This record gives sequence, C-alpha cells and structure tokens, in this order.
Amino acid sequence: MEVSRRLTGTFHITQLTLEHNHYLSSPNKTHLFRAHRDVVSAHVAQIDISHSVGIPPKSSHDLMALQAGRRENLGFTIQDYRNYLHSKRTRDMLVGDTGGT
Repeated sequence: MEVSRRLTGTFHITQLTLEHNHYLSSPNKTHLFRAHRDVVSAHVAQIDISHSVGIPPKSSHDLMALQAGRRENLGFTIQDYRNYLHSKRTRDMLVGDTGGT
C-alpha cells in the first residue's frame, strides 16, 4: 500500500496490492503466535503450586507439557511461564520488598 499526503493535509491511497507479500506460517507453527498463546487459570494454579514448593520453571513446564501430550498442546511457552511469575512477583510486592538500602 502506498499513501500520499495531499496539500489539504488529507491522505490518499495511491497504490494497493491485495496479494500476500510474505510467506504464510505453516500450521505446525501457529501455536507460537502471541494471539494463540494463553496461560489459562488451570495452568496458573499449577504454576503457583509448583513455584510455592520450589520446583524450577523448566521442570514444571516440562511436566505440564507431558500432561498435555506435547508442548504444542500446552498453549504457552516457557517464556510465557516466566513472564507470568515475574508479573505475579511484581503484583505481590509489598512496601520494603524492593531490596533498597
């Protein structure tokens, strides 16, 4: 799409190409799209329990992937898992927990 600006300040589409200009993702990779990833409440509960008893995120994620059949069926990546834990720690932070002097 090419857009030009007119002297009046409005914009005008000068060229439009309706065909894809990139390769489409294969179906076995679509589970990695951000829009398709979500940590659901059942997994949140399991993550919280695993974290509270000291199971490392990698081991806990591997266990959940095994229970789901494979990583692709889990619905989120190990980075999503770590991001959830980081967000939870940030949300639960109390006054004085920042490690200042």
